[in-house]
Amino acid sequence: MRIKVRHGKRLYKQMAMEVAVRNPERYPAILSVFAKYEGKVLDDKCILEIYKDLFVYRAIESDYLDVDNSTEEDIRKFIKVYLKHNNEWGFPTGYQAAFTRYLKTLSELGFIYTQYNDVIGISDVAKALLNNEIEVAEAFALQCLRFWRKSPYRRVLNDFNYFAFILKVLLKLNEDNESLSYPQFILSLFNDNANVDEFIKDIQTIKLGNDIDKMYDYIVENYSCIDELHPKVNKQQTVVNDYGNTVFRVLQLTGLISVENKSGVLLLSINENRKVFLRFLLDKEFTISEEAKESEELYFEELGCLSENLKNEVISYRETESLVLANYNAVLNKVISDYGITETKIIDLIKSISNDSKEKLFWYIQKPLKLEFFISILIYLKYGSEYVVKPNYKADDKGIPYQHAPGNIGDINITSKSVNWLVEVTLIRNKTQQYNAETADCIRHLKQADKPLKYLSFVAPIVHPDTEEFYHNAIINMIINDEDNCFMKTYNIDGFVDITQCKHNLQDMRTYKDDIVTKMRKKFG
Repeated sequence: MRIKVRHGKRLYKQMAMEVAVRNPERYPAILSVFAKYEGKVLDDKCILEIYKDLFVYRAIESDYLDVDNSTEEDIRKFIKVYLKHNNEWGFPTGYQAAFTRYLKTLSELGFIYTQYNDVIGISDVAKALLNNEIEVAEAFALQCLRFWRKSPYRRVLNDFNYFAFILKVLLKLNEDNESLSYPQFILSLFNDNANVDEFIKDIQTIKLGNDIDKMYDYIVENYSCIDELHPKVNKQQTVVNDYGNTVFRVLQLTGLISVENKSGVLLLSINENRKVFLRFLLDKEFTISEEAKESEELYFEELGCLSENLKNEVISYRETESLVLANYNAVLNKVISDYGITETKIIDLIKSISNDSKEKLFWYIQKPLKLEFFISILIYLKYGSEYVVKPNYKADDKGIPYQHAPGNIGDINITSKSVNWLVEVTLIRNKTQQYNAETADCIRHLKQADKPLKYLSFVAPIVHPDTEEFYHNAIINMIINDEDNCFMKTYNIDGFVDITQCKHNLQDMRTYKDDIVTKMRKKFG
């Protein structure tokens, strides 16, 4: 029997989303696990199975669980014993309530319908994303522009679409060639009425600059308990680093904004490469019915539907975007110029990732995507005068990436008239996941290249023996099949950096293959 959620009084509150999933690029993986259970009743047993699969398929992780050396029953026991939370969203206290942290944002954005003891629903938008009909940024851009603050999931009086509001603010500032500082963005999270002109006037009048502490003090003074409809403002850590960062990262994932760091100040502006797409979405003037604001079922039905016409319209803007990003070398050169990046500096940045140390300049880029970004810059610095360096991640008009390369292409392509060099980059350390996700597809990408000479470098923090053996055997198979124009090798991050500094990458891969050929000749005469 489904438990009816008991809601409190609606109040004006800070815009917030679930903070447990720090990297929103995890949501598609989480969504794919939920999709396996479409039509099932979300009871205790089903919750436990989904929770277990989230770990098994590496959609989520825990420092206290070694998935590789655990049976499925071990994982279930771990969940029951260690993952607990007080009752929430109608889910009882225990692992059931803890489980809600992975369904909240996906529910609020209309991707899934997940109520305790009710049938699981997967929306049209979610299915289009999982079927690779639309991309991650397209799906999140669409759903963020349909999202509604006053909903059955949030007991707030803020009766508008926050994402539409803040994007209109950025468009308005764009007319005067102005940006929004991160402290000003935090202030926008407390907006009550979505009045764009009023908000811009406020940030221009109060002149608190880029000081996050002063901005927080202003928020406390002007938004905390000023009347019976405004609750006490949370502590600064929650306001800025928890709620603020989470909303910002979801907004960034849409690809509709550009981000730059100037003298330590994070600035937000409209992504010129996606402005036409943004105006298309805003012109739709998405809203939801009053009934849907009180009903999870209706909210899901209205937000998650996707007509064939709307899907095709969303897809139609993809080509316009790719044409703008045609000159990849120029985009990388802009980042290098804007941030004063040298070879020494980019190597230090790469090491900051592999050493898990905190890096302040590009803190807002998720680590796996950041590694692709930094490796692309290093390769461009060394080879940009001789080759076209084309990272396949999605980037804004400032050259800052916001989404990984789509699944059907490689990470970084370096090309000349005769050479196609593919670099596949991952931060995956898990043996099984690395082998399953980073092997056969990489070889397929290599074979699809249309140049006379084909090279593949696989780069990871640690290359597991199984992965290394796979690539070793792939070379042998190519030798047997007379594919003499293909070369490849695996590298840990430090090893790849060292060989790139010397500009010996292609020669190193040729030498590696020659050594295998020599050993085969000695073995078989």
